[in-house]
Amino acid sequence: MFLTDLPEDLILDLCGHLNAHDIISLRQTCKALESATRERAVWRMALSRHIQRSRLPVPNAHRYDVPSLSTRELEKLTLRSLCYWSNWLSPSPHFYSHLNIRPVRLRFLNHHRNARNLAIAFIPGIPDHILTLTLYGDTTFHERYSFELWNVAGGSQATFVDTVAVAGLLGYAINSDAESNVTMTITRRSEGHNHQGLGLPCITEAYRLEVPRTQDRSCFLLLRQFVGFRNTIGLHGSRLVVTDAEQHVRILDVDTGRLQCTLMAPMMLNDPTLRSAERQALDVVIVDNFVLSFCKQYIFLYHIPPSARQSHPQDTDSSFEPPELEAVATYKWQWRIDTLIAAPRRSPQDLTVSTLPGSRSASTYSTAPVIDVLTRFDTWFPWPVNILHHFVLAPNPLYRADTVDLARPETFPYLLSSTEGPFMVHSIPSPVRIFTPSDVVLGRYGTALWIDASTDVNTPSQAGDHGQRIAGKLLTQTALPKVRLRPGEGPQDDQVSPGPVDPATLAYTGQPSGSLDSSEQGPEVSVFHVQESDEKWNRVAVDEEGGRIALGHVDGTVSVYTYVPS
Repeated sequence: MFLTDLPEDLILDLCGHLNAHDIISLRQTCKALESATRERAVWRMALSRHIQRSRLPVPNAHRYDVPSLSTRELEKLTLRSLCYWSNWLSPSPHFYSHLNIRPVRLRFLNHHRNARNLAIAFIPGIPDHILTLTLYGDTTFHERYSFELWNVAGGSQATFVDTVAVAGLLGYAINSDAESNVTMTITRRSEGHNHQGLGLPCITEAYRLEVPRTQDRSCFLLLRQFVGFRNTIGLHGSRLVVTDAEQHVRILDVDTGRLQCTLMAPMMLNDPTLRSAERQALDVVIVDNFVLSFCKQYIFLYHIPPSARQSHPQDTDSSFEPPELEAVATYKWQWRIDTLIAAPRRSPQDLTVSTLPGSRSASTYSTAPVIDVLTRFDTWFPWPVNILHHFVLAPNPLYRADTVDLARPETFPYLLSSTEGPFMVHSIPSPVRIFTPSDVVLGRYGTALWIDASTDVNTPSQAGDHGQRIAGKLLTQTALPKVRLRPGEGPQDDQVSPGPVDPATLAYTGQPSGSLDSSEQGPEVSVFHVQESDEKWNRVAVDEEGGRIALGHVDGTVSVYTYVPS
């Protein structure tokens, strides 16, 4: 029996299990199979299958209306996506276009030493745009900090969109929720502060960025102002997470400007005046009604009661008193942490063709997500450890949002204890030379990028005498362990973590548990760029949807590289 003798629906089903290159090869065998490979359902399944395997989005998906694409257009989109994925995951990714951004005010300065790039960010929900933050040293106090919005869709030249100047900047946050009405917040000193930021309360401003810009108003639309706190941690939907000198984490409602609750940092020796640096919050993840506060040496889990989650009118007569919440679970790292980034991992349903523009939304899991944690431990020396550690915090398989009992820790979304905490997946050599600028970011789809010292191919764990590199790895492409080890059981177990996780824990949430083969895992580290002599990079940002990375320079300029073929 020949392959062509099979029923047409069975041939189409077989094509759905092939990769794109095998489909092209099959097309060249005979006319009957050539006709089958030009069916739209074949390429729709191929695109969906490869999205789930690579765990990367379709590049520039906002430009396509998938239901209206012809079969030929869908085939070209699939092949273009595969080209992007293989390039992004290669040991030395190749960029197809490059542009430089020189902040507007630099054009009026005599030399670049008067400016410095402080931050760069791609904005969820506003594709093809990048936000830069520049510090100017020779301008007035009221114009010292400047946010600028640029359109980078041109490929070879960026287009300036709009800017807003800020006096006495203390912090800012870009909303992780693209659907939120508030795009970003800016916290600054209010009038009356001295140079140390003491005096009157801080002011937080909530903005919505409206693109494209209209002629009669700015893209930075100020929605409201309210009393804020000095240190900004993150903005997730309507919840702004901040902290202060007391190291308590506070959650503000940006829609009303009111304080929802305070997450109390546990006291030392029952003395409220002691401020331990180990309890300083570095990042926060919110899952349903729980908050995970990742600190320098601890992870604290809090539960937000219904009274704190409700919106309250902003008036002086409100009787609502924001609750002060104690941690319901605690985990202590083996050592203090210098750098930490935590992000919930997207589920496989978030990476299907059905989630592209113009398609129906996919169903979501009712369980808690896996959380990826990228850390660099601290040392007593004036430089951190030359290793990045990728940890995973696995969800509790028994967790259900509607059956939580605070008296029973086994009902919590995450089990935090000496044997049930984050486990280390792998370590990555990443040397940081003393006084050399460095930065670490984690993309929405799991791409970790970092700036460290230039290394030799034969000694990737040691820094050279000079130079920098931009390295990265797709953390979700790493196979997770299959066997749990207790501390001390393995020859390489140094009690950094409680050990590998039971695969059943991850299988419950549809996450891979050691199922990836070596060909799918990609290289240990991808090196995007290297500069052998200079050390001018100080910031890095990643946009997996657009296939871009951005590099901030110490002189205020920004470079943007695109890795998607045109």
